[in-house]
Amino acid sequence: MAARRQECSICMDKFRNPKQISCHHSFCLNCLENYVRANLRNGRFNCPICMTSVELPKEGVLGLQSSYYNDDSVSGERLTCDLCGPKNVACSRCLDCEENLCQTCCYGHEKSKASRHHKISDLGTLDIATKGKIRQRIFCDQHPEDEIRLFCRDCNVLICLMCNAVNHKNHTSRTVADYAAEMKKILQIKKDECSAKLKRMNDSKAMAGELDRKINDAELEEIKAVEEQHSQLKKVLEQEVASVKGRIKDVYHNLRQQIADFKRSVEDEFVTCYNAQENVQKIIDQGTDIDIIRNGLQIEQLISASMSKHDPTHTTVLKNKLFSPAPIDASTLISLIGKMQDSTNVIRFCPVNKCLLPILSMLHMSLE
Repeated sequence: MAARRQECSICMDKFRNPKQISCHHSFCLNCLENYVRANLRNGRFNCPICMTSVELPKEGVLGLQSSYYNDDSVSGERLTCDLCGPKNVACSRCLDCEENLCQTCCYGHEKSKASRHHKISDLGTLDIATKGKIRQRIFCDQHPEDEIRLFCRDCNVLICLMCNAVNHKNHTSRTVADYAAEMKKILQIKKDECSAKLKRMNDSKAMAGELDRKINDAELEEIKAVEEQHSQLKKVLEQEVASVKGRIKDVYHNLRQQIADFKRSVEDEFVTCYNAQENVQKIIDQGTDIDIIRNGLQIEQLISASMSKHDPTHTTVLKNKLFSPAPIDASTLISLIGKMQDSTNVIRFCPVNKCLLPILSMLHMSLE
């Protein structure tokens, strides 16, 4: 399992107001702004980690999705009292009313006959999951006195009751809670898709490691065979032996390079998918309904695009040995060194090497 990064990869410090890009990597807002300013080309920039091309929103870096990958990304928000308004800072929360209270309102809440038995907790003692879902109430841009309570399905926007009655009268609207619950189900499905892909990537990583080991063993066996033949034909075949060894090394270098590329592509897919799964879990656990609605569709689309890509595959096929020793005949020493065929897209070997059959089996299974 890939390790979670708790710091920005640009400044190598703890995340500050992190933003997430399409490949699910997160960076500090200021770090990303400076990076984009220096690397933006035709409205796009490459991720500093995986070099994925990212389109910059028209709003700039501020228009990118806020990251839920860091547990502390929402801890510094200043909450105000829900009863007396923004003039006083909240210090407590009534868990029954789900309201933030300043010290004065908290005192009145505890003395009121209707709420004296409510459970009130200090904001600083709340657990991370509860604290992550507490946000300042959000009011309508068109009607500043009205709180956002509905989501218009026709216009795909959050609205207040006044907007619903005036500008969205005949539209299909749902409460924020209902639509957020629907979006959570969609995101859960995407998270399950990520989990399935993570398992496939883990299996592919294990297979790549096994292929690497077996190819190294096969190379050693081939080199050993050449060296044994060389010891018998050394006086007259030194130059030819060196040539054969060099060609074997070139072929296996190419094979090893292909496997290395395959391992890198699997690792990149694994990290991207793992980050996506973590981000979905964070927004499900800690995001408010409005956060989920605002960011959920974009996250769903990003994950769907990632899921639509084919998993990394490998086409290297190892069928026969490169080198085949022969009985020594002084009159035909050169031809008895053995035969090698040129490597093209598919590498073929002369005599079948039974010890490599397990590799062939694994490769064929990976291509099915």
